[in-house]
Order: sequence, then structure tokens, then C-alpha cells
Amino acid sequence: MHARLKLRLADAREQLDRVGRRFWDLTSAILADRAKFDEPNLAFDLLSPPTRDLRPGRYHLISRNSAADPAKNEHGYFLYRLSHPLGEHVIATAKAADTPVAELRFDVSNHPTRVAIVEALKGRRGWLTLRKLAVTTFETEEYLLFSGIDDNGRSIDHEACAKLFSVSADTHPLDPPASTIADRLQAEADQHVKATLNRSLDANNKHFAAARDRLERWAEDKIFAAEKALKDTKEQIKAVRREARAATTLEEEAAIQAKLQELERRQRKQRQEIFNQEDEVADKRDELIANLQKRLSRGHAVETLFTIRWAVV
Repeated sequence: MHARLKLRLADAREQLDRVGRRFWDLTSAILADRAKFDEPNLAFDLLSPPTRDLRPGRYHLISRNSAADPAKNEHGYFLYRLSHPLGEHVIATAKAADTPVAELRFDVSNHPTRVAIVEALKGRRGWLTLRKLAVTTFETEEYLLFSGIDDNGRSIDHEACAKLFSVSADTHPLDPPASTIADRLQAEADQHVKATLNRSLDANNKHFAAARDRLERWAEDKIFAAEKALKDTKEQIKAVRREARAATTLEEEAAIQAKLQELERRQRKQRQEIFNQEDEVADKRDELIANLQKRLSRGHAVETLFTIRWAVV
């Protein structure tokens, strides 16, 4: 029976994306004392709401017909998502939680599915830290950077560190690492921050170059179209003037002069349109330069989210 439940859970989890899996695990931890969880169906019964504006009842992470239409929600079914008030409460609570140094023993042996990158660490121990890098230009970019080592001093890559947290673990209190370990973790973290800043700068450079190329193509198209229209009108004016020289009656002359007058009016308007297009291009270029200057005014901040001693069993 236990094996079948593990298989059902694995099948249900395959339906979730990476964010969904993390969100479900986080919810299970934050609401452990307030809800009864139905793991195989990715649902839970909220027994004790954390705030007054949240309602008790059954919450489903995966959409069901009974939860899709609030008007049919006769049995207390709720569609649970990141944007739901309960989901927002779970995330805010987790972000504000204290994260003292601890030892986490990740049990990959009893994990319902294979996680090869974690299995490769079985029997090994070490330390890791998670830092948040915020890069500020005219907008803020945030990165979560793992830095890890094992007890033999070997570095553990970011993907392996992140995958550890897809496996259940027992938590045990622990004192902070020795200064030599802390210094090594700091050095690893500094390297990751530097590499990420370089990648961010490179991405910004490519973004600016693409924006510049788009502006230049747009400007060329706009000016070219306006100049072509003006050239066509000039050719028409020349042709009409030739007709005027060949006119034999006053009626023909009057009709031709009226046509010429309309073409010359169009020509003046088209010349003004070219000036307007050039002004618009200049405004767009000024905007591009302003954005570039904002990108050059870069700043960054690094925050340590937690440090743990890890073991894979």
C-alpha cells in the first residue's frame, strides 16, 4: 500500500512544473500544524486558518471541476495558486522565517523518484550557503546563488545544491561553521556573484545592441518611406509642368494649374513630415541613450539567506 501511494504521489508530481513543486513543498512545511495534507492528490484540508480573512476548507493545487467555478463551490473546495491569499501568506511567512545554521540530512535512499545528481553525493557531507544577489539598474534583477563544498574541500555545483532541496531531510541544530569553512564559502560565493554580474552585464549589452539595431532599422524605414513619397511627388510635379507647357486652351491650363497646386501642397506637407520623422527618431534615440546611462549606473547587494551543513544518506 505504501509503495502504491509513493507511486501515485510521483505521478501527481510529474504534472507540476518546478515552481509548482516548490510551492507545494513550501505549503506543506508552513501549514503543517494548520492543515491535513492529502499528498497523493496534492490537496489539503485547512483546519485552522492563519488569518481571519482566510477560510477553512479543502484546497486543491491541481484544478478540478468542483473548484474551477466558484459558483459551484458547495463543498468548500478552493483552487490553490501562488496568487491565492493563502498562497501569498505562505510565501510571505516563509520569507520572514528565521534560518539559523543547522544540519540537514537528505534522505535520497527513500526518495520516491531517482535524483541522480543527489545520489552521486550519497555518503558525503559538507557545507553550503544560499545568497540572494540583487542587481539594480533601471530595474531590479534578483538571483539565488548556491555555494557548496564537501568535507574534502571539493566544490559542489549550483545545480547539485539546488537539487538537494527536492529531497526530504531531517533537521538538526548546529553551531556556525569554523572560520576556515566560512572563509571558503565566502570565496565560493564571491566567485559566483562576480560571474553572475558579468553574465548580467553581457545580457544588458546584448539587450542594448538589439534595441539599437531595432531603432536604426525603424529609423531607416521611416525616413526612407517619407523620402520616397516626396520623390514620387516631385516627379509628378515635373510631369504636370510639362503638361502645362503643352496646354492649348485656358480650360486645360486651369485644370493643370489646379492639379499642380494640389501636388505642391502635398510636397510641402511631405517635407514637413520628413522633419517630423527626424524629430521622432531623435526622441527615440534620446530615450535609448537615457536607458543606456541607467544601465551603466549599476549597483548590487548580496544577502545571505541561510548556511547549512548537509549530508546525503
